[in-house]
Amino acid sequence: MALIECYECKKSISSEANACIHCGAPMAEQAVHAQTVAAPVQAATISFGSLPRNKAVPEVSAPAPEPQPLPKVMPAAARRRRQQPTEQPATEQTNVDGSRPVEGWLKIMIFLLPMFFVWFLLRYGHSMKQRFFGFGWLAMLILATSLSPK
Repeated sequence: MALIECYECKKSISSEANACIHCGAPMAEQAVHAQTVAAPVQAATISFGSLPRNKAVPEVSAPAPEPQPLPKVMPAAARRRRQQPTEQPATEQTNVDGSRPVEGWLKIMIFLLPMFFVWFLLRYGHSMKQRFFGFGWLAMLILATSLSPK
């Protein structure tokens, strides 16, 4: 008993099986199919079958292309890095004293949830005045909650 390839679904089956267990193709037709494959083959036939290859079908290979020099490819990140200085630098808005302004969303979130958002004032560029107001608001809320009646 050996494993052979089904002529219909190209899966491995037993050589003693009456029909393919995968697709149900009868194995009696495989002998007829093998005879038609062994018939005279034309020179222009190309086989795309699976292994093991049919020795009766000639294999055609494409001629090897001439080697051409590959173009230089730069990584996308390197290209972006290289283009940044040529573009106009982003102008940061600054206050009169040169500090970074507190954005509107940050003002709202510091008012609503200061215990989370006041830490954004520690970023580079915020003035001591802005930090004093933000952390002062946090301290006032902590003090108010600790003094409230239980």
